[in-house]
Amino acid sequence: MSSADAPIASFDFTSGPLRGTHLILLPASLLHRGGVFLETIPLHAVAAIRIAFVRSARQLAWGGALVLIALILIAVSAPLAALAAGAASDVAAQVHGGQSVAALVLAVFRFLEVCARLLPVLAAALVLWAVALLALGWLGVTTLTLTLGGVERSFGVRGKSAVLYEFADAASERILEARR
Repeated sequence: MSSADAPIASFDFTSGPLRGTHLILLPASLLHRGGVFLETIPLHAVAAIRIAFVRSARQLAWGGALVLIALILIAVSAPLAALAAGAASDVAAQVHGGQSVAALVLAVFRFLEVCARLLPVLAAALVLWAVALLALGWLGVTTLTLTLGGVERSFGVRGKSAVLYEFADAASERILEARR
């Protein structure tokens, strides 16, 4: 490579769907290189470049909703279990001999009691899921977007990436120089 074709900046995607690919800024083009592909974007074709860090409000909202559901499940677990156990004991006291309907009702109440006692386990699983959603939502995504005529090409990484911001800054400077 001659000095006129030497890379100005580069960015390696180390995680996410673009893992193992690289953005390379050259004086006249931007390359997106992966193991089995190469995409070349001429800088004079780039109408706009945008970089943004965004936290996922959707993931944060779902995480909060799951925590609320878990709290409700924990709150209703003990009363439901007590209600089912009380109903089962009432039915058991009235069962005489082999009454099949009463035995079926007793089995249903015992099953409801077991299900009610398992609600805290379900609540714990929901809390773990909520924590994961809240963490991912708070971590956010940094996205570099190139506008090429009527098409946008986006490159995203999880978290706030200072290196991608620096790459975008260098690309912006090259695009402005290419316009002169």
